[in-house]
Amino acid sequence: MTHYRKLAAAVLVAATGYGACAASPLQTVPALPAPLQTAPALPATTAPVVRWSGSDAAALLAELARRQGEGLAATPPARMAALQAALDQHAPTLDALADAAALALAHDYFEGAAPASARAGWDIKGDRIDYRAWLDAALVRHDIVASLRALLPQSAAYAGLRDALPHCDTPAHCTTIRVNLERWRWLPRALGTHYLWVNPAAYRLDLVEGTAIVSTHKVIVGKPAGQTPTFATMVTGVTANPWWNVPSNIVAESVGSLVRKRPAEAARRGYVATRGPGGRLAVRQKPGPQNALGLVKLEMPNPYSVFIHDTPSRSLFDQEKRAFSHGCIRTQNPIDLAKILLPAASIPEFDALLASGTNKTLRLESGVPAYIVYFTAEPDATAEGGIRYYDDLYRRDARIAATIDQ
Repeated sequence: MTHYRKLAAAVLVAATGYGACAASPLQTVPALPAPLQTAPALPATTAPVVRWSGSDAAALLAELARRQGEGLAATPPARMAALQAALDQHAPTLDALADAAALALAHDYFEGAAPASARAGWDIKGDRIDYRAWLDAALVRHDIVASLRALLPQSAAYAGLRDALPHCDTPAHCTTIRVNLERWRWLPRALGTHYLWVNPAAYRLDLVEGTAIVSTHKVIVGKPAGQTPTFATMVTGVTANPWWNVPSNIVAESVGSLVRKRPAEAARRGYVATRGPGGRLAVRQKPGPQNALGLVKLEMPNPYSVFIHDTPSRSLFDQEKRAFSHGCIRTQNPIDLAKILLPAASIPEFDALLASGTNKTLRLESGVPAYIVYFTAEPDATAEGGIRYYDDLYRRDARIAATIDQ
């Protein structure tokens, strides 16, 4: 358990006598390995911890009772009963009980409630805060509810999902909304004012400026057997006429056999093979019309060797479901996207490079964040009920849904 979940459980047992047979405390959630940060708009304070007033404790109880409105599991009845009794009786245990409950709720609002097993494959680091300093500040201000809700995602997408939750039309849709509300809690609260948002479940890439989508592109993503990973990175440049360093798994799967058995055909397709240490076969593909990366590649360092790029197989964008790649993100109209990202002064050179077939990387003035996410529901005013649902392409929802009510 995290420190605050252990504290909540220990305080509940000490105050009520409930043990293993009582309603279980909130789920175990390992701390995310992100840098320690101060919560947005909630600076730490040097003021001493103050005792919980009756009104502050009552406000906390009301917020604990409404956590299901955020798609979270209900607060265990034993915790509610112990806190209510301490409040009614002005018991000396009130401070400890209220602290533990508030810190646990703050954690779930800010970092999410799902255990590590449900987050497998999600490689986007969320924010971290000093929860004790946060609580001290909230009690000094006597605004525990506002302070708690400020920890939640403030995006319009999160709000749209939350508002739709009471009106979802089927149990399956209700669960899907709750799963995706949880995913939003895993994200950093500040995504940036200018970023790329790629959702493989929607087969779509959006360029976002502020709160507006300024450019949308269809994408081809990884097959279920070669999934596009979920991660965050920075786009640092645009490469015209890229070389393709063929990943080792693709060399083993297909290209290596072509190079060994049909070298003339491999050369015609632009493959260049070398032998590394131990005789390992390494293959690159020259820039050109047959290059798997097409004419444009966005440089975005990441441990998965996954990139946003063009493709020579552009007819595949006509299909509704587009899970055909080995994990990379093939993008429709990538030249248009590149020209939005590039400094205006670089666009003539970019056009000349494309026309000449010359390979060169043009750097961006500043890095652009790119979030490769995975959401199976999102607000959409044109959809029935205001929510657009997507197929769970990689079957990731179930492991989150299984933990929602634990």
